[in-house]
Amino acid sequence: MKYYPISIDSTDKKVLVLGGGQIASRKIKSLLRGEFEIYVLAEDFDQDLVDLVRLYPHRLHLKGQVLRKDFVFMGYDLLVIATGDPDLNQAMEDYAKTKKILYVRCDKRGDSSFIMEKILQRGPIHGSLSSDGLSPTLTMLIGQEVQDFLEGYDLEKLDLLTQVRDKLMDLDPQDRSQIVKDLFKQDKDAVKKYLEEKNEDQTRDPEEQPSSGSDPASGQDA
Repeated sequence: MKYYPISIDSTDKKVLVLGGGQIASRKIKSLLRGEFEIYVLAEDFDQDLVDLVRLYPHRLHLKGQVLRKDFVFMGYDLLVIATGDPDLNQAMEDYAKTKKILYVRCDKRGDSSFIMEKILQRGPIHGSLSSDGLSPTLTMLIGQEVQDFLEGYDLEKLDLLTQVRDKLMDLDPQDRSQIVKDLFKQDKDAVKKYLEEKNEDQTRDPEEQPSSGSDPASGQDA
């Protein structure tokens, strides 16, 4: 696996995008899901990009400019090379390598220092999907199947389970994990009931609490 999937903090990171066509537009839409500040240089811009500027006026900046092979730049954390000129793309790739700038080239993977994978998200759950050589069509179809699977998760139930975990921080990690696993298999009402009982236990006078109790998640003595 040449490209290892990893998440980075996008806060205060600056991205330079060279090119203003549909490919650049798709990459920018993906980048906007993070907190990057994005600068785009191109002679012309796809209408989608013009529309996006209205939605993200403080994070997306377009500048009309004719790009040439001797173009130089600095001060950016990431570079996206997406012009329609292969020779220009090669020149920008060579420059990025020389300056050790992290870059992705969109017309061919080449020696790109990173790739932009398909992002899958459902509430707090998010991940990415890379085809690593599969056709873009197959990647799209598989990605849609995975996204459809994620859509089946009840976000309220996941939030309740997170609250349960927070209530159990004083337990051994293995015991805490097992309780969450058991509750995950039950319906949302069972999770709500367990959480309500834990809340009641924590607000009850310590002298009123039983010396031993049962685990509502398993129905057995704790």
